[in-house]
Amino acid sequence: MTRLMDQEQENLWDSVQILSQINAEKAKAVFKVTIEKSLQQLGITVPVFSTIRLSVPSTDRLSQLRQIEKKMREAYAHQEKEKAYEYLVDYIERLSQMTEDDPLVVRKKLLASLLNERYKRKPKWSAKRYRLSASLSPLLSKQVAAAYYTTSEVAKKLGLSDQTIRRMCEKGKFPGAYKTDGGHWRIPRKIFITTPEQDERAEEALQQIDIKNQKAGYVDEFDL
Repeated sequence: MTRLMDQEQENLWDSVQILSQINAEKAKAVFKVTIEKSLQQLGITVPVFSTIRLSVPSTDRLSQLRQIEKKMREAYAHQEKEKAYEYLVDYIERLSQMTEDDPLVVRKKLLASLLNERYKRKPKWSAKRYRLSASLSPLLSKQVAAAYYTTSEVAKKLGLSDQTIRRMCEKGKFPGAYKTDGGHWRIPRKIFITTPEQDERAEEALQQIDIKNQKAGYVDEFDL
């Protein structure tokens, strides 16, 4: 499973590099998805990142970030968590340099968000209060459902199987996730970097790459 996830991540990086030379907006969308998936493999969530405006990185800077991410994932996979987090600090530092905003401000926001998600206290109220049940009004049910993903939606978002996502829920990998009365997992949308709209744009870009690849076979012939 880890090898498959690594290969999918490498494919995403390749797509970012291709799109960076063709379509800036689509490159940004896929770039965010790539970052989200790399952090999720470490069980890390940085919600504030969804509000940060990315710039299109140069080939050299993208390659450097890609290498750091690879080392970070490898260290984590070998249970070298301290080393993985050292790479994470470098990863965030470089990411802050690839935005349209003040790098110093962005870096502080990312680190603050990371620390908040990792060390915040559990709320006093129980998730049971928010479980979808017949006792909830249709309007409230709709509002609660809009704030959460199903396991199948997260599986599609992260490129994993539904079964893998359920196991991750059982292990507490998704902060705030809970089971409904019917035994279905619900996962907070706010813990993910990308919004559903950004995911959709990234998916469209990747599909166009596949189509153009099949028809032309050469990056030079892409016209996205």
